[in-house]
Amino acid sequence: MVTPDQPTAPAAKGTPEIRIYAHSPIIYWWVVWAYGFFCAALTYVQGERLVIGGAEKPLLIHPSPWVGLSFTLLLLLVILATSVRARGINALLLLVLLGGAAAATYVVMNTPGLWATPPSLLLHMNLAFYLLLSTVLFVVWFVIVFIVDRLSYWRVRGTQVERVQLFGSALGRAPESWSALHVRMTRYSDDIIAHKILALGFLGLGTSDVDVKVSIFGGGHEQFRIENVWRASTPLREVQSAMGQKATVVI
Repeated sequence: MVTPDQPTAPAAKGTPEIRIYAHSPIIYWWVVWAYGFFCAALTYVQGERLVIGGAEKPLLIHPSPWVGLSFTLLLLLVILATSVRARGINALLLLVLLGGAAAATYVVMNTPGLWATPPSLLLHMNLAFYLLLSTVLFVVWFVIVFIVDRLSYWRVRGTQVERVQLFGSALGRAPESWSALHVRMTRYSDDIIAHKILALGFLGLGTSDVDVKVSIFGGGHEQFRIENVWRASTPLREVQSAMGQKATVVI
C-alpha cells in the first residue's frame, strides 16, 4: 500500500481507465420490493374490504393466503441467500431443501382438517403493508446501489491498480495504490441463488465475486476480493485488453 510519503508515478495521459464497482448484498433485494409491488397491485385489483374493530377506514386484503405466504417465503429466501453463501454442491442441496420445504407447505396447506387445531396457517397482509414495505425498501435499495456503492471503486490505469474512495480523506482513510508488475483476476459466479437466480445470471446478467492478486514491483503481492460485481466479465475483458500480457483474467 502506498502512503502519502511514497507517491506512485501517475499513469500516462490518455491511458484508459477501467472501473470495477463492488456492491453490498442489498443489490439482491430488488426481488423483494418488486414482488411486493406486484402483491400490492394484485391486492388492489382482487382485494376484499375488511373492517376490524370499528376502524373508520377498511383494510384491503387479498382473499388468498398464498399471496402473503409467497411474499413471506421469498423474503426468508433472500435473507438466507444474502446472509449465507451457498456455493457448488452446497447450493444444490440448499435448493433441494427449499423445494422440499415448499412442497411440504403446499401439502400441509391443502390437507383437509390437518390444521383444524390449531387454526389453518393463513397469512394475509393488507395493501398498505405491501406499499409501505416495498416503497421504503426500494428507496433504500436505490440509494445504496446507485449512490453509496459508487463512492468506492477499484480503478485500473496502465499498470496502476488503485482503490478509490470518494471523500475517503475526509474520513481519515489513506489511499491505496499499487504499481503492478502483473495482475491476475479470477471471476467466481458459483453462488447459484445469489449470482445466478437473484441477480438474473440465467438471463446473461448476474453478479460475480472477483479475486485479484497484484504482483508489485520490488517483490511481494497484494490480494483482495471484490464482491457482488454486476456483469463482471465486461470490465475484466477491458482489463485484459488494456494490460495485455501483464494481466491474466479468468472469466
